Amino acid sequence: MATEAVLVPAPVRRERGPRSALNKAVWRVVRVACLIAALWLLMLMRSESQFGTNLLYFALALAATYVALGAAFKVWGFYVAAFALFALLRGYADGLGATVQYDYPIDVERAIFFGTIPTIWLQERLYTFAHLGPLETYTMAVYLSYFFVPHVMALALWKYDRERFDCYALAFFATLYLGLLTSAILPTAPPWLAGQLGYIPHVYQVVPDIAGEVSPGTYQSAYEVAGANPVAAMPSLHAAVPFLMAIALWKYRWVRWVGALYATSMLLAITYLGEHYVVDGLAGWGVAGACWLVAAGYLARRNANSRVNERAGKDPMRGPFRRPRPLNALLRLLKSDCEVKMPDPDPVACNTFTQRVILAFEHTESDGNAGPQSSQINRSTSQGKGGEHVLHD
Repeated sequence: MATEAVLVPAPVRRERGPRSALNKAVWRVVRVACLIAALWLLMLMRSESQFGTNLLYFALALAATYVALGAAFKVWGFYVAAFALFALLRGYADGLGATVQYDYPIDVERAIFFGTIPTIWLQERLYTFAHLGPLETYTMAVYLSYFFVPHVMALALWKYDRERFDCYALAFFATLYLGLLTSAILPTAPPWLAGQLGYIPHVYQVVPDIAGEVSPGTYQSAYEVAGANPVAAMPSLHAAVPFLMAIALWKYRWVRWVGALYATSMLLAITYLGEHYVVDGLAGWGVAGACWLVAAGYLARRNANSRVNERAGKDPMRGPFRRPRPLNALLRLLKSDCEVKMPDPDPVACNTFTQRVILAFEHTESDGNAGPQSSQINRSTSQGKGGEHVLHD
């Protein structure tokens, strides 16, 4: 009997017209605007406002991040939360009652530079009060870029190199929190504050001097918004984070020198502007380098363990963790009630709950390829007399 061929029409593809392209362009603009809004909200959280207001800023930042990044919200939600917590604690680190240190950075600075303090040396030769020249413009631009460039860097790495992003993000937050802990335990005054109190000759704080001439009150408002801590000079996070960025970019041949230039420019900027001693910046470099090594080592071990688990047929999402010893002891105790230890061929009945517990534990470590060479005992359930579930060896 002949069969008739049935023609099935091919699905019609809708052509993307000008309206679709316009909608896509508008959506991109919205996403970029949400990213900028999230960054701005994080900066607002550093101000000394009420906890309820900070909580509102945090919720809005999360919402903006979700709209901007969508499926990546799980990763960036953690990023926003970690940075928001740091920003919240940053303004309270100087209120713990620790004695502010003035002398030791001055002594170290003079010991390294043969009795000279580089900040004073640079300002005496290059700075004119409230004069905005090329050097002041460059150093101020580099100094203020610290508040957003690290996040742009994180976005770029997340988009183009996820492995590098993991290491950078982990080292970034380790650096921030280690610097925060150090400044809380050992609060240290910057050069401009030490100069005001007579510990060293007068040091200009260049950014507010110039900002006050251009627009009075601008720097003070920005200082409050940023939630700056005036006695958190050691280690310098302004120097640590750019150095961390330089390490992350060193992998890429044509970009590595940009990162190196940015790190050295930031060290020059914080020194010339009177915000930090050179030793503060060098300490920040050391902290960033140590955090990068720890983060890279941790991720390397985690990835190695994941590859071992994959070769063994185990679930790589479970990671390198082992069962705690109490659980092993409990499992052996339960097994002792279900193993066949008698020559009697009849199976030994096993309690249903006990059977489920054993099978659940065995499933977590089973390689899924049990065979004659497998070290795992192949157990299966069957129906025994009286409808009881039994376990066979």
